[in-house]
Amino acid sequence: MFSRPRAKATAPPPTKKRKLTSAIEEIAFDPSAREDYLTGFHKRKLQRIKHAKEEAAKREREEQLTARKILREGRKADLEMHVEAVNSILQKQKRALSESSDEEPLTEAEQGDGIVEDTRVDHEDEYVDEDRYTTVTVEAVDVSRDGLHKTITDYEENQATAIEDPVEGETTKSGMKEWQDTKQENRLRRKEPPSGPKKRKKKFRYESKAERKVSRYKERSGNKAKAKARKK
Repeated sequence: MFSRPRAKATAPPPTKKRKLTSAIEEIAFDPSAREDYLTGFHKRKLQRIKHAKEEAAKREREEQLTARKILREGRKADLEMHVEAVNSILQKQKRALSESSDEEPLTEAEQGDGIVEDTRVDHEDEYVDEDRYTTVTVEAVDVSRDGLHKTITDYEENQATAIEDPVEGETTKSGMKEWQDTKQENRLRRKEPPSGPKKRKKKFRYESKAERKVSRYKERSGNKAKAKARKK
């Protein structure tokens, strides 16, 4: 009723691939290479240590460069922030000055040169900076051919004329001579060396172990004697 199926053709087995290896022509024995290998352990160890040190120094150098770069960037950012803050403050001050100038009229001194000079003389001004403190003394001076001279006030003139004669209004020779003699005597007294032998400064010296022991013994004996005297 049914026909018999036809047999299928089977594929042949795969062929084995051979490895194409080049044949070694000759094996040569090198005694110098063998000696170098057997006796070069210390040499190769030193080379490895040297190479490791070079690599460590290279890494350290790269880390330093990276840290410096980060530091420069941080300083640059801080500087930019500081500049922005200063600019904003200056703009606020400029705006406030413009508003105040619009509201208040300028005085005659401000309308002239824009600078108001301080007319006070013979006074001290203090200027304080971040880490410095300066005191400035303002005095009136006269200009002549010889240079600058301090202006003589009424008080100094009265002091200079204190030894003058009240009747004639002239300085007496006796008063001037006494003043000059006193001035010369004071100058000589300052230049005169001290009389008598100079006291020699006692040199400090550390006590030895035996001396400290003796001093402690004397101190204890004195304290005991004082205690006995108090008890009596």
